[in-house]
Amino acid sequence: MVKREKANYMIQSVSHAIDVLEELAKAAGEVGVTELSKRLKLHKNNVFRLLATLELRGYVEQNLETEDYHLGVKSLQLGQAYLMQSDLVMQGLPILRKLSEATGETVSLAVLHNGQVQYPISVESKRPVKVTGRMAVSFPAKQNAAGRLLTAQLSDSVLAEILAGNTPQDAAIRNQLGELRSSGQIIDRGAIEADVVSVAKIVRGHNNKVVGAIELLIPHYRAKIEADLPKIEKAAEVLSTALGAGAKGKLAVTVEKEVTTTTTHMPTGMNIGAATMGSTQQTRFK
Repeated sequence: MVKREKANYMIQSVSHAIDVLEELAKAAGEVGVTELSKRLKLHKNNVFRLLATLELRGYVEQNLETEDYHLGVKSLQLGQAYLMQSDLVMQGLPILRKLSEATGETVSLAVLHNGQVQYPISVESKRPVKVTGRMAVSFPAKQNAAGRLLTAQLSDSVLAEILAGNTPQDAAIRNQLGELRSSGQIIDRGAIEADVVSVAKIVRGHNNKVVGAIELLIPHYRAKIEADLPKIEKAAEVLSTALGAGAKGKLAVTVEKEVTTTTTHMPTGMNIGAATMGSTQQTRFK
């Protein structure tokens, strides 16, 4: 039997309901039916019925005074369930905490999905001047150091389609592709995100499959890459081993300044540095 692509099984109404949830998640506050229909390019009646269904199930809530909508508590429960069920998160959080303590900097776990780099967990630096934690945020992968590193690990056929354009970001990934794949590591000295040094290392799981990346985020003025590099390499190795694989390679690739660089303002992420999840790891990153 010929195996069909999963996209062929997509149910449009379910997809639209998820679009509503994702749009509400991006909003700074409550959003009305009319505004949602404009953003999603859906008929107002369809949006209203989707919201009514989601409200009955507890995934959205309506402000009775303004009649606008925001995410409901059931959406929070889904997010919490993901954190508790994900082996990557459960194994990774104590390791990220140790790395943040050892470096004094913000550490995040990045995963790639549909061209977006997402951060399920992030441990924020305790220093007054720091790079903000990035939990529960996502960015276009090509505009992010960890995203470029993870994109480079995709198969040649998938990568050819993703890098089909002639943007500076496409060219940067193509030019560094061999090094990104062989080293499993990237260092960006403010070329992608101004005033921020990002050091990311690939994390592998069963069958040596790439499952994410650990990203160390440091204010440019106090970056000491030579001192911190062995620590993030060790952290990635420990997490990879815990997930059923061994980390390989300790080379680094530096992203040089691109001819045209677009500085993207990163939204403030949530800090879970004080959260409790999973057993405490005794690994030290010296």
